[in-house]
Amino acid sequence: MAGVTIGTVSHVINGTAPISAATTVRVKEAIEKLNYIPNMAAQNMRRKENRQLGLLVPKLTNMFYLEMANAIMDEADKEHYTMMICSYEYSQEQERKELYNLLQNNVKTIIIVNGYDDEKYIRELVEQGIHVILADRRSDEKGISYVAYNNVATAERIVGFLKEKGYESIGFISEPLALNNLWDRFVGYKAGLEKYGYSFRQEYVHISESFRHGHAKNGYSYTRKLLSEYKKEELPSVFMVSSDMLAIGVIKAILDAGYRIPEDFGIVGCDNLEISAYLHPSLTTIRQDQMRLAKELWKQVTAYRMRKPIQNIMLEQELVVRNSC
Repeated sequence: MAGVTIGTVSHVINGTAPISAATTVRVKEAIEKLNYIPNMAAQNMRRKENRQLGLLVPKLTNMFYLEMANAIMDEADKEHYTMMICSYEYSQEQERKELYNLLQNNVKTIIIVNGYDDEKYIRELVEQGIHVILADRRSDEKGISYVAYNNVATAERIVGFLKEKGYESIGFISEPLALNNLWDRFVGYKAGLEKYGYSFRQEYVHISESFRHGHAKNGYSYTRKLLSEYKKEELPSVFMVSSDMLAIGVIKAILDAGYRIPEDFGIVGCDNLEISAYLHPSLTTIRQDQMRLAKELWKQVTAYRMRKPIQNIMLEQELVVRNSC
């Protein structure tokens, strides 16, 4: 219909060679009239490469993961990758199902954010020739690359900061610690207590399954119950909270119970979501650069495609000090 060779059509679609404006217009008009859609699987076979990418996240309603996914999609689009995004909802069984679905769709590169007790499945993927990239999580397994935050060092540093602020006791509020990054923060919290002269008290640690779903709502309900059962002097003077959304619920519960922040209780969140700067009081939190994380993950994808050696990356985090402590 366009009166050109197959090769010319390919160059117009993929932008792989300079084609005259007139020819490009004819090809695009033919594509539109024929309602032609390129076959990605056929293109991969012709190139002898696979440009399909899987991204597996704990929960897509979490703004941190959503923003990271959008940044990776932008990079994938530039390189003509097809991207499948899945959420495993903090469930080992759901993660296994999603990984199987990706394999069924012939996805050869999979980014797993955190992950849930999945080491066995990851080893099986690597044995099948799948390139696995871990995000916000470390691994010593051969054939696996990762881009992680130094959560242990960050949590320890926060305890030191709170010590300088004069807080006498520090609590820890989190969803269950099965995710690697949450466990690392807890390890850093305990290490910081020891380093800066605090004693670890189990009653100051509040971990609830309910925080996995409806972070702000369930954080609010849990904290209101906590404040009704204990006197102020029986509770820690500041709380380290595993996410900003959870911290938002904690803050509202404290204020609704008639206490002040930071005078009665201090709060430190994690993620530096945009809303955290506009709360009252504004939230002191840990900044994790989603754009940097996404770009480093994409470097791992392209390095694998170009058969470059694996280079694992450890990213630092920044404490953003505001008014909540």
